Amino acid sequence: MKTTIFYFSGTGNSLFVARKLAEKLEDCSVQPIATFSADGQIGGEGERVGFVFPSYYGNLPRIVRRFVDGVEIDPKTWLFGVVTMGAPFGMGNGCASELEKALAKKGLTLRYSRGVSMPRNYVLKYNPLSSEKGAKYNAKADGRTSKIAKEIKSEKSKIQKCFITSDDLYGNIETLDEKFFTEDSCCGCGQCEMICPVKNIKMVDDHPEWQHHCEHCIACISWCHDAAIQYGEKTKERGRYHNPEIEVSELLVSDY
Repeated sequence: MKTTIFYFSGTGNSLFVARKLAEKLEDCSVQPIATFSADGQIGGEGERVGFVFPSYYGNLPRIVRRFVDGVEIDPKTWLFGVVTMGAPFGMGNGCASELEKALAKKGLTLRYSRGVSMPRNYVLKYNPLSSEKGAKYNAKADGRTSKIAKEIKSEKSKIQKCFITSDDLYGNIETLDEKFFTEDSCCGCGQCEMICPVKNIKMVDDHPEWQHHCEHCIACISWCHDAAIQYGEKTKERGRYHNPEIEVSELLVSDY
């Protein structure tokens, strides 16, 4: 059965999981939500469409919600979701409930959802795991995706969800990027502008300026070559994480 997976990923964890699923599902393409443009209706009878994305405080990333709201999906499509999360499964799966609601508003049915534990990496709030330790999570996630792929192939209807969600991240998200800044070590390469999935960063005089419609995917700060991007004062003392099996070039949404 033909399968299409749409993913959203800042640090590479969800892209890693999406690819592992695609390998096991076969006849499966992987498409980035940030740049995908549909010519018409997607899916259809005898086809599967999945969404792989991180949990943001137990809620859907806004970019994922906008994508689901905007894309036209054939109602005969078998739909599934896979959530990557650093939080315990209960809290992280809150966004599976939100995905189910978003699809239901369009007359669509979510048939399956599961969570995959990946390294906590929200450097704005805490010190993330190193990429080396993250490799251990990748190994476990590989096994987890094998089980998920088997269940999806069998078209087993099962939704692992929780009704606990939080809007803590989104209450004043338009102003949250005001704390981003660059240190003198910034080389002006423009990578942060190229990797931002919502074009929230513009290079001005070889330095990034944030445009106040941030998703807080932390791609910019996590992938910065020299850790020149900071958020307030605390990130200076914290490490940076990105998935060790993903290259930054695989997440760029525009060219240098």
